[in-house]
Amino acid sequence: MTNHWCDIQNSDCIIIVGSNAAENHPISFKWVTKAKEENGATLISIDPRFTRSSSKADIFAHLRSGTDIAFFGGMIKWVLDDMEVNPHLYNMTYVTEYTNAAFLIDPQFKTAAELDGKFSGFVPGDNPNFGKYDKATWKWQKDENGIPLKDKTLQDPNCVFQLLKKQYARYDADTVCNITGTDKATFLKICETYARLTGPVGKSGTIMYAMGTTQHTHGTQNIRAYSILQLLLGNIGVAGGGINALRGESNVQGSTDHALLYHILPGYLTPPTATQPTLKDHLDAKLAGFVTSDPKSASWWLNYPKYFVSLLKSWYGDNATPENDFGYEWLPKLNPGTNYSHIALFEAMARGEIKGLFCWGQNPAVGGPNAFAELRALHNLEWLVTVDLWETETCAFWQEPGVDPASIQTEVFVLPAAASF
Repeated sequence: MTNHWCDIQNSDCIIIVGSNAAENHPISFKWVTKAKEENGATLISIDPRFTRSSSKADIFAHLRSGTDIAFFGGMIKWVLDDMEVNPHLYNMTYVTEYTNAAFLIDPQFKTAAELDGKFSGFVPGDNPNFGKYDKATWKWQKDENGIPLKDKTLQDPNCVFQLLKKQYARYDADTVCNITGTDKATFLKICETYARLTGPVGKSGTIMYAMGTTQHTHGTQNIRAYSILQLLLGNIGVAGGGINALRGESNVQGSTDHALLYHILPGYLTPPTATQPTLKDHLDAKLAGFVTSDPKSASWWLNYPKYFVSLLKSWYGDNATPENDFGYEWLPKLNPGTNYSHIALFEAMARGEIKGLFCWGQNPAVGGPNAFAELRALHNLEWLVTVDLWETETCAFWQEPGVDPASIQTEVFVLPAAASF
């Protein structure tokens, strides 16, 4: 989320897409209601279904499931076209100064619209439709000091703004509505309403989404499309703006915020590797990627050493001193190039490389992406500890149909837990 839920009350227009916030995230919808009643905000619901959120919306649009990119691509094109005719209705200072719209790209770079669906540098594999990208052309034009060049008039054909126009030129309303199944008049009304209510200086709009957006093959691209629209309209970093992901329980967004995943420490810091035996080694490796010669660059992550030392002090207190690298050597170190993600761990169990598993907050025998393989991997453990409210399929894996318990040597411990409420 880029904003707090209570900030939604400051929005002039709210789009709910990939979500039924009224029923599934009622606390968030409290602030939508407040925005409508006290701020006169307009609510737009975009959904394959007509939900309770839709029933409260000023404008509702059907779309076919999975066509979000086409829908929002059409909105992006509408805004880009309107900016040419009515630039005074938009916060063009925001676009030129606070986005990369003015940055100049390598002249050899070509958009997917120019190359039949693929960007420049595509290298096909055995199947001509699949392969990898050589990103040699995916770079800024820079001056002699290594600072990206810009055209703040947004007219240079190689600036991001003009390339964006090329990319979205195909997303006309007829094409979009043919893909999405949305009524054309309703689609155009949404485009105009959202642009007019949130594009001007001093106005803002927010997009609220949930799993209906993210749980697609192209879920990340859905959200990127939302991001492009919000940046064009100056809706990021302002009160009542943003792209706000609605999360219903602490094990979703909280897994990253609280560093439950292997690739991050609290504060989204990076775990050290075994090739970084000292604090200086770790900090030097991180800072190498953040150095910039641009005097106007905030280069936020140049503050990384402060954040990292602050974390060590919070953990080790007075025991963290400059003389002992603030306790850096006490941190576990990752092996370089080793994959510690969910499936990779179960693959290691299947190979007998991991002997024991503590399992809580999940039931991989049911919720894992390859549940059958994960069940088989549990057979190779020496011990398994599950912590839950009740017996799960994971802790009872040895009772699965067709399994001979006598052939499984895993010792299973089931520990009780209390629910949060």
